[in-house]
Amino acid sequence: MKRKKVYNLFQIYLILFYTASFLIIPSVLVVSYIFDLQVFASTNRIILIADGLGLIFFIIGSLLILINRDKLERKLKPTYHREFNILLVTVSLGVLGINVLYLYLGGDIIYIPHIMIPLFVFSYLIMFIIGDRYFNVDLLKK
Repeated sequence: MKRKKVYNLFQIYLILFYTASFLIIPSVLVVSYIFDLQVFASTNRIILIADGLGLIFFIIGSLLILINRDKLERKLKPTYHREFNILLVTVSLGVLGINVLYLYLGGDIIYIPHIMIPLFVFSYLIMFIIGDRYFNVDLLKK
C-alpha cells in the first residue's frame, strides 16, 4: 500500500495564496456585480480597482507568508479539511467572477451557461486532484 505524503502548513498556505491571488480579481468583480457598481462607475474603472486590490493583496500576502515561514514549516496535520473548504469557496467565487468578467466585457447573458458549466467541471476536476494529493481530502467519500 502506498503511503501519502503529508505536506506542512507552509506548502498548503502557498497553494491557497497562489489560488487566491489568481482569483482575487474575479472575486472582487462578483462583489461589484452583486452591489450593481457598474451603474455608478464604468466597468473599466471597476476592473482597474480590482487589479489594484489584487496587487495589494499579493504584496501583503507574500510578506505575511515569508514572515511566518519558519513557524508554518514546523506544523503538520494529517488532513486539511478547513483549508480545502477555503480553497473550494475561493475557486467557486473565481468561476462566478470569470462569468461576471465576461458580462463586463460585453458578452451576451445567454452564453453564461456555456462558460460556467465547463469551468465548473474543470475546476472540480482540479479540486479533486489537488484535494487528494495535497490536502488529503477525498471528495468521493465526502
